[in-house]
Amino acid sequence: DKKYLRKVVKEIIAKTDKSEENLLKISSILDILNKLFKENQTFRNIVLNPKASMEDKEKLMEKVLSALGTDAEISKLLIKIVKDKKANIFKELNKVFKFEVEKFFGTVQGEIITAYKIDEALLNEIKSVIESKIGKKVEFTVKEDSSLIGGAVIKAGSYIIDTSVKSYLKRLESTLSRF
Repeated sequence: DKKYLRKVVKEIIAKTDKSEENLLKISSILDILNKLFKENQTFRNIVLNPKASMEDKEKLMEKVLSALGTDAEISKLLIKIVKDKKANIFKELNKVFKFEVEKFFGTVQGEIITAYKIDEALLNEIKSVIESKIGKKVEFTVKEDSSLIGGAVIKAGSYIIDTSVKSYLKRLESTLSRF
């Protein structure tokens, strides 16, 4: 299924306009399909049920994709997933799509978790340092977590820096408990 999943994602990217707006729209559609698959038992039962007719499955997918304003080429690819009896990939499709788009644009999604709110200047400084370290553009989301006590946890792809007081105290506790 992973090979099939990657193949579908590459086809979606190949058949679409590479504008940021369009890629975000496709990502949103794939996210909704993921949620439908995970949370709506009726939808899941129809697309996975071997006894349901292919015509009913296609009609359901066409209605959903039409309501979401999905491009005809992308709709065909998403309906083909159901025809190929691989609807279970809807669970992972958006995650893999986002990963491939990030590779295509050379960007990485990142996260900065701080104990206290940080200003724009500090955010830009952190962003600049991390981008120079990993050699890719990083789009950060910023979160506050007072349990960190101080410092920050910075994640960008597989790159993680944890300078939080909470983490330092845990390492200290672990070191002291060895004696």
